[in-house]
Amino acid sequence: MINGKRIIALCTYGIYEAQEFDFLSELGKIIPEHDCFLFIYAMNSEIGIIDDSSAEVKVFDLIPYDRVDVVVIMNEKIKSRTASQSIIDSAHKANVPVVVVDGEFEDVSMVRYDYAEGFEKVVRHVIDDHKSKKPHFMAGHRNNVFSTERINVFKKVLADNNMSFDDSMVSYGDFWALPCRAATAELLKRDELPDSIICANDIMAINVCDVLNEAGIRVPNDILVSGFDGIDEAFLSSPGITTAICDMKELAHDVMDTLDEVLSGSKKVIKWAKPLFIPNESCGCPKKDLHITATVSELNNLFYHHEDDVHAMQSIISKFMMGKEIRSSLRYLKENQAKYALVVVEKSCFDLENNFFYDDGKEGEKIVILDPYDENDDSYPYDPSGIVPHLDKIMETGQPIIFNCLIYMDKCLGFVCYSYPRTMLIDYNQTPNLTNCFEMSVGGYVVTRYQNYLRDKLQEMYQNDALTGLYNRLAFINILSDILSKPDTVGKEITIIVMDLNGLKQINDNFGHLEGDKAIKAVADALRLSCPEEALCVRTGGDEMLALIFDGCDVEKIQKNIESILKERSKEVGFDVSASLGSTSTIYEEGMDINRLVAIADDQMYRMKRKTKEGH
Repeated sequence: MINGKRIIALCTYGIYEAQEFDFLSELGKIIPEHDCFLFIYAMNSEIGIIDDSSAEVKVFDLIPYDRVDVVVIMNEKIKSRTASQSIIDSAHKANVPVVVVDGEFEDVSMVRYDYAEGFEKVVRHVIDDHKSKKPHFMAGHRNNVFSTERINVFKKVLADNNMSFDDSMVSYGDFWALPCRAATAELLKRDELPDSIICANDIMAINVCDVLNEAGIRVPNDILVSGFDGIDEAFLSSPGITTAICDMKELAHDVMDTLDEVLSGSKKVIKWAKPLFIPNESCGCPKKDLHITATVSELNNLFYHHEDDVHAMQSIISKFMMGKEIRSSLRYLKENQAKYALVVVEKSCFDLENNFFYDDGKEGEKIVILDPYDENDDSYPYDPSGIVPHLDKIMETGQPIIFNCLIYMDKCLGFVCYSYPRTMLIDYNQTPNLTNCFEMSVGGYVVTRYQNYLRDKLQEMYQNDALTGLYNRLAFINILSDILSKPDTVGKEITIIVMDLNGLKQINDNFGHLEGDKAIKAVADALRLSCPEEALCVRTGGDEMLALIFDGCDVEKIQKNIESILKERSKEVGFDVSASLGSTSTIYEEGMDINRLVAIADDQMYRMKRKTKEGH
């Protein structure tokens, strides 16, 4: 319970689909009357049919079982028994009751559509009322529980009409367009065609009609067709599809009634909802125009709105992935498409040393990168104890909160929370596009940034000396060549400083080569830290270094800084580290021989080295 409201966590898929939206909008209307508040945990990719191991199921891990009063699972929408059972197990572990819609599980309350009875009305209408003598059944997936149930209903009606059944009377369209069209095309190769095709759902019925029409076969004149589940497209298609509607608004009331009983202490409640049979043109009955006016208007709104959003989001994704204008892109989303979206991502996503996607990044501390209530537009640490920031303010609207996982490269990089001030299909339809925009933007940015990091590392390995970090000789020559080729280099003052570690052999002999390497590194650091930032510092040999400086410098000051740094380093390593230095300065002229300048500085450095030895 939160703020005096009992929290209902609803687990589902496809909140942007018309039927699911009808259910959610109706449930959202009646829930406040029962002192409840709705958290929606939604997937945007259909799982279960092909692969139920999708990372998208991690959205259900966001459920705060310590604050939730009951969990509702839309099992037929999720289509994964494994995922549904995992939610049930987590809820039971926290002593939270569960209501499953469209599924049968142990120790849970259930709201179930009597699909068998509803489908039987469709089949009987085709066979009993229209006297079909050669019916064919277009089933869903093989061994799918709903498909098998509807095959058994088909067999039952045949038996009641003294009609024999054999396997040739069933094709498998997998509940979807392409496999259904292929199965229908195979059916049309037969010498004898059926006089009716009874489909396990409306999507397949629509596609069966389309394939038959392309083959010159008229529906219903030559072959009757029927569907099941009452999607809006069934009434928009030509011919209109004979079907049975699973009224989602009625389902919302059945679910709320069940929730009331469960929240009042009932341990196991079971309610049955009955689909409404609707005959239509595809079987030869008069046309039904159910939902058409509202649906066409909504589809037009969604289409044009969708087109505009896609173009804007593609531009934003590109800017994100290239690392350009990230804050302004987020601000644009916040002010336009994502006014009501809050985005939370793993902080470790931005750790360059341990890439989240390539190095098996672990979930841990998270940050908020987009907050509709934050005027500063700055990221900040996410506090999981609050579920989402500004929860009290969000709950004041009474509207459901929608959670989506952010998945990239099959890893969960965070989540997005939508808190719309009203319930509109045009908003709900936008959520998968927005979620995808956040996934591609953040995921692409992280991957691109890491690739740039690796590129820079490789470039550093190629052009930098491993011991000292200074440029190696080859990199120095290439960079110097580029600089000298620029016209504005001519006329600039150029200074060359050469350095050589004093007594390297003695250090190696007395302390070992590792200590000798430390001494070389100390001299290199002293040179780099003492020269201007834009200076080219290079290790030219074993203990020999060179710095090239444009635009003038104070060589005397550089030398004093080097000596000061080396005194400190001598204390650290435990022995004396010193270096001899030579320099020369001149105005650069086109074609000037840099090697001649190096030789002058080198000669000066060796004179200093000889003095040092004589002094010892």
